[in-house]
Amino acid sequence: MRCISIADAALASGRSCAFLTASDDFFHVITQHGHMCRVLQSNYRNMESDAGDTRRAIRNLEPKTLFVDSYYVTAGYLSSLRELCHTADITLVYIDDILAFPYCCDVLVNYNIYGPDKETDYQRIYEDSGMKTPRLLLGPVYAPLRAEFQNLPPRSTERNVRNILVSTGGADAGHVGLHLIREIIRRGEQLSQLQFQFIVGSVNEDAPDIRELAHGVSNITLHSDVKNMSKLMCACDLAVSAAGSTLYELCATQTPAVTYILADNQIPGAEGFERHGVLKNCGDVRTCGGEVLAQRLIGEVTDLAGRFHKRIEISQKQRDMVDGMGALRMIEALR
Repeated sequence: MRCISIADAALASGRSCAFLTASDDFFHVITQHGHMCRVLQSNYRNMESDAGDTRRAIRNLEPKTLFVDSYYVTAGYLSSLRELCHTADITLVYIDDILAFPYCCDVLVNYNIYGPDKETDYQRIYEDSGMKTPRLLLGPVYAPLRAEFQNLPPRSTERNVRNILVSTGGADAGHVGLHLIREIIRRGEQLSQLQFQFIVGSVNEDAPDIRELAHGVSNITLHSDVKNMSKLMCACDLAVSAAGSTLYELCATQTPAVTYILADNQIPGAEGFERHGVLKNCGDVRTCGGEVLAQRLIGEVTDLAGRFHKRIEISQKQRDMVDGMGALRMIEALR
């Protein structure tokens, strides 16, 4: 989805885009956005297996810029692509989250909250390897959000909190949504004045149990297949969210939130947002367990609900940090 946001920004500035994907899972989403898509029918976990087909497609398409976005990329794969790109005068861009090794590319993008803090680490790892440091585009000013999150007006913070958004990710591997609903029901009258807007992911295996538990609970509303996420976020006063890309969308909509960790690659982001005083990190579900985490999340978000001036302060920090224009800013930087 972040690549679609980048492609949409490129299209808006007069450039056509083509996707090379391992499978056809997102073919219709990509083409509905007006972009070409070539399916390699390969194993995305083994990128070396489609290196030859990828190089042939690149020669045929003759792009000016090539973006690579995969957690399974290898040093050999990138080195092979860069050799082709330099021969054909193509700028090679890699989107990074984890600084696993010195990526062989011309431009490296890390739009995460902790990206600027890693600049010295990037320079060191490239110097140690003897490779030239690529041009670095770091920090949430480059966060590639969808058009619906761009240039939103300043939030008018309500003194009394009414709606709280709950986003536990697409799969919710930690079953946090289920534990949160149980905690809301357990607290009963204590939370009766708050309306919890639950987003139920399309691949959430707990969805049937969540629907059964939430049925008849007046202060829980379930949402599936949300078409306009920014509108829903703006309609909520606070949020509970897993520490993924949703945090940047919450910043763009200036929605104060509490967060938690589901996977290792979310740790730097959750810690970074907390360090900047933007979001409260309530812990890692893998270590504290879903029941304890749910208690923490509800406790923290209800505490924040009672702190009007703190919510104003957080919203202002979020607005200063993410304006939703990161994809356009990235395209302009590559010109």
